[in-house]
Order: sequence, then C-alpha cells, then structure tokens
Amino acid sequence: MILGKVGLAIGTVAGIAFIRWATSGGGTLNLALALLLTAVFVMWLGYMIPRARMILVSVGFFTLMSGIFASYSNWLPQVRGEVPPPAEAAGSGVKPEDMPVDKLAEKGEMIIFGNIGTQQGTEGKGQCPLCHGFKKGIVSERAPNLMGIPTRAGERVKDPRYLKPDTIQTEAFSGSGRATTAVEYIAESHSCPNCFVVAGYGVKGSNDRESPMPMIHKPPTQLTIDELIAVDTWLFQREGGDVPPVSEIRAAYEKFIPPADRAEPVKEAAAPAGGAPAGPMIATGADKPEDIIMKMGCVACHKIPTTGAKFGAVGPVLIEKTNAPKRIASSEYKARIRAGKAHATTVKEYVIESIVNPSAFIVPDYVQKSNPEVSAMLPDFGKKFTYEALDKLADFLLSIDEAAAVKDGMMPGKKAEVDSGDRTAAMAVAHAGYAIASR
Repeated sequence: MILGKVGLAIGTVAGIAFIRWATSGGGTLNLALALLLTAVFVMWLGYMIPRARMILVSVGFFTLMSGIFASYSNWLPQVRGEVPPPAEAAGSGVKPEDMPVDKLAEKGEMIIFGNIGTQQGTEGKGQCPLCHGFKKGIVSERAPNLMGIPTRAGERVKDPRYLKPDTIQTEAFSGSGRATTAVEYIAESHSCPNCFVVAGYGVKGSNDRESPMPMIHKPPTQLTIDELIAVDTWLFQREGGDVPPVSEIRAAYEKFIPPADRAEPVKEAAAPAGGAPAGPMIATGADKPEDIIMKMGCVACHKIPTTGAKFGAVGPVLIEKTNAPKRIASSEYKARIRAGKAHATTVKEYVIESIVNPSAFIVPDYVQKSNPEVSAMLPDFGKKFTYEALDKLADFLLSIDEAAAVKDGMMPGKKAEVDSGDRTAAMAVAHAGYAIASR
C-alpha cells in the first residue's frame, strides 16, 4: 500500500516535470529530472504489474540511463557555442602601406573571388574570374590565364609588339608613357587595356588593336588604387616570389591613372569586406531599369542603347525589340525547343529565359568553342532578381530596337546585330560586372 502511494506520487511528479519541459522549453535540467522520475515510475509499475514486469523494467532501465547521462551532461561545465562574428574586413579603411603582406594579399584575393583559398568564385568586386583563369591548365577563350603573370609581365615589356605598339591607344593618357617593368605592365593592363592586346584576345575585326576589357578603375567596377594594389600583391604572392613593395605598385598606378580618375579614399574605407560585395546583389521591382542594369553590372558585357552601357563587348548589343522576335522564330531556337533545352513561346519569355537560364539558347555568334553547350554568362541571375525586377527589365529591353542602337553609335550602319558577324564567342575580357541578358 505504501509502495503504491509512493509510486503514484513519483509518477505524478515525473509527469508534471515532463509536461513542463515539453511545453515551456525548461532546459536540460528539467529534462534530466523528468527522465529520472519517469524511469523510477516505470520500474515501480513493473514491480506492481508482474505480467508486464520484464517490459516495464527494461523501459525503465533505459529511461534511467538516459536520465543519468542527461544529468551528468547538465552537471558538466557548459561552454556556449557561438557563431563567430564576421571577420573584420581585410584592410578595410587601412592603407596598404600599414598592412602585412599576407593580409594585403588576402584582401586582393577577396576582391578577385569573394572568398579566400579557393581561387574560384564570382562574388568578388573585381569579377575577374568571369573572363580569366587562375589555375594551371585552365584555358579561357575570353581572356588570358593569369597563372604566372608576374613573369610574363616582365617578358611582355620586351615583346616587339609591345615596343612598337599598333593599338588604338598607346598611352593611358597623354604624357603617361608606357610600362617598363612587370609591375608597371600589370598596372597599365588594368588602367589602359587598349595599350597592349594579347594576341587572340582583341575585339574581332580589330586585328588585336582593340581590347574589349573595360578600365577597372572606372565604373561600374571602379577599384581604387588601394584595392588594385591588393589585387597585384596577391598576384605576385601566390607565385611564391618576391612581392613588390607597396610604394612601387602605387607609383605604377599613379603613372597610368590621372588624379581626376582616382576614386576617393573614403569610398574604399566604406567598402565591405576586402572590397567584395556585402552579399548577393538583388534587383527589386522598386529599381528603375537603368538602375537594375547598373546594379547587376550589365554594362561590363553588353552595349544597351539609351543607357550608360556603351562599352561592353562580351555579349551582344541588347536591342530585343529587333532581335528577340527573330531569334525565337529561328530554326536554331526551335531545335533547342525540340531538344527540351529552351521553352519560351513569347518574346518576353525569351528575354527572361535568357537571363535566368542563359544556356537554354546561345546566340550562334557567341557559342564558346571549348564548351558549346554552356553560355559564357553567369548562370545564377535567377537568384539575384525579384520577379518584378526581371519583368521590368524584360519590358525595358523589349522597348529598344535597332534604330536606337544606330542612333547611339553602337552598330555599323543599319545592319541589325543579330545578323552581324563582327564578333565571335567569348573573345572579350570583362573584369567588371555581370552579363545578364546575352541575347
């Protein structure tokens, strides 16, 4: 009789403790207490009910052991795990002269890739991997592989083609002169891409006299000299050789970038981690079409009439009022539909598909020879637009026709870009921005 009352009391307490833990999140202490009391209660039931004794005692035993372990764990000194705070921006607001070489190189790597240690990625502010390879054996049709660039740069300045330039531009600005060292050559390549074009990487039809690469110290990328110093430091450091002093790299950029074109220091101090974007760029329906174009970096790869996008050469001129109807009706596009690759049935669907699934259909003149089934355009823009922004941008592009391109001087004569053979796939270098609508 006494044992029955004791068991009932223990069971009641165990039930209350368990209910409290389950409903109020009472923590590990209450859970341990509930398990221990429940174990005692279940084992008592086994004592009181002979026919179910084996099962109840077994359940009680396992519950008891769980309670003991929970109690022991709760007794141990607790160490609270925390997600570490975001690392302070590598060198943010700190002059390169005041940074250790390894930290300055990390900042450069972040600017290039958006991360450290992978040598790949397109989230960095510089967007260099869009066109350049950075690992041995990677062949890019759009731009030279930058593996070994410090050594090659020293050789370039002795190249007869460099010493007797035949390019559309021979100086970064009047009186700047030309590079004489590897450090100066890299700086000149960034600030004056037309001063020397590596054979095979010029705009088609220019006989390598013109580079499609933008000047990365100007919008939309607009790297500051301090950021460019970090990038070059990484390029030298990863080769394992001597890294030029900051003063030498700075002097090289100041030789080729006039004071009026140098970004204000305050802009660099305010830049997020290592110069990389603070997070994925998201275009929303609240943005104007021109703002979406600038935010997503379309200007780096495309010419877009009626906007400030006048220099991109990686992708076609975006005159979708003229081009989209022709392309969706083309035999090439219909073949992609039959293959289950493309799915657009209207011109607007075609433009949107071009942005969110660029490999669905690649304009014939822009097919990559080394990888014909994959567009040179980034594949993840569907994650960087809201539907409203995508809809707004598609409508805007569909309002631009061939006449607008001719008026803005973006097309020779009146021949539509869709029929033009002036460019081939990926023969362009664009260190800045994203290519989002390759048709």
